[in-house]
Amino acid sequence: MNKRLVGEYREFIFKGEKTPFSLGALAVAVFCTVLLIVATFTKLDVNYWWPVFGDEGLTFVLKKYPLVPQIPVIMATAAILGARFGTLVMLFYLLIGFFLWPVFGFGGGIGYVKSYFFGYILGFFIANIFVGRILSHKYSLMHMLYASVIGVLSIHICGILYSLILELFKFSGVAPNFKTLLSHITYDTVFSFAAIVLVKPVKYILWIAMKNEPKRQKVVKEEIIKENV
Repeated sequence: MNKRLVGEYREFIFKGEKTPFSLGALAVAVFCTVLLIVATFTKLDVNYWWPVFGDEGLTFVLKKYPLVPQIPVIMATAAILGARFGTLVMLFYLLIGFFLWPVFGFGGGIGYVKSYFFGYILGFFIANIFVGRILSHKYSLMHMLYASVIGVLSIHICGILYSLILELFKFSGVAPNFKTLLSHITYDTVFSFAAIVLVKPVKYILWIAMKNEPKRQKVVKEEIIKENV
């Protein structure tokens, strides 16, 4: 009896498999979509002490960074759901912003494609694929750091290229501030790495809901059906 329960329990443990098509995985995808929308309109003031060398030697100054946790949530979504279902979350987000509600950072609707910010939304899809595939091979600290760097860079590069194209064709009246891009990339990478690390144990818990029915239970049900027939 105990061996049977242990065997069924082991079937629910995440072992690096792809997220299966299941009702539980779809429910987690919907939850991640809601979380992404909330993160889009959330601003967190991150305060920290930064060392500065001056005439009086080493001193520490208090700095503040207004973090919008949208990109870290995207990285966490890709880590939890993988590339396939993570892409589904991005698609949900895109369709809601186009046709239902202005959930993008600076508005919504089809006309949002003329904003250079839309390039970052396209980058969400690319980053999700990169992060999902990198972490599908191995979930080590090095892979998590690598996924964070590649994911954040892909989003910002896509946003920059898209804004340059719009500027070339005079579609956008607002250009990105390249002076602050380096700081955004740095902070996004740090907090994306933290988000991926934190959601690792969360994925093991959510996997119980996302995983399909254990094979052992399927076999038992098939045998019962045959006996009744």
